[in-house]
Amino acid sequence: MTYTAVLPILGFNDVTLYELENVDGVFYRLKNKEGEAPAFMLITPNAIRNDYVFEIPDEAAEKLGLTEETVPLTLNIMILDTTLEKSHVNFLAPLLFNPDNGKMGQVVLDSSKYPNFGVAEPLENYIRKETDPCD
Repeated sequence: MTYTAVLPILGFNDVTLYELENVDGVFYRLKNKEGEAPAFMLITPNAIRNDYVFEIPDEAAEKLGLTEETVPLTLNIMILDTTLEKSHVNFLAPLLFNPDNGKMGQVVLDSSKYPNFGVAEPLENYIRKETDPCD
């Protein structure tokens, strides 16, 4: 689905149209519809942690056109590494998507209100490792 960025992604203020592609329900791709860059790999935060809850600032909710009936899609930018486990997730600046009107944006949360959300948290902290039966 195509989304209009009403709250720009930090550092990409000139990019206004993005295409969001669902890879597998946990991972998504976000691509600039107007050029080649930027492109982001995103993750559904609730797939890896059950404590990811925050208040959407009123100003952001208004710009995104969120209502009490709207269920926004919340995704987080990943910084990919050579292995998925070594990748990092930005939990402090989620992307919110309003599927009802095609608006999206990045919200930067107050780190003092959400001290458990980091800017570059290792994904391996949230992946349950399988134990080797030979150990």
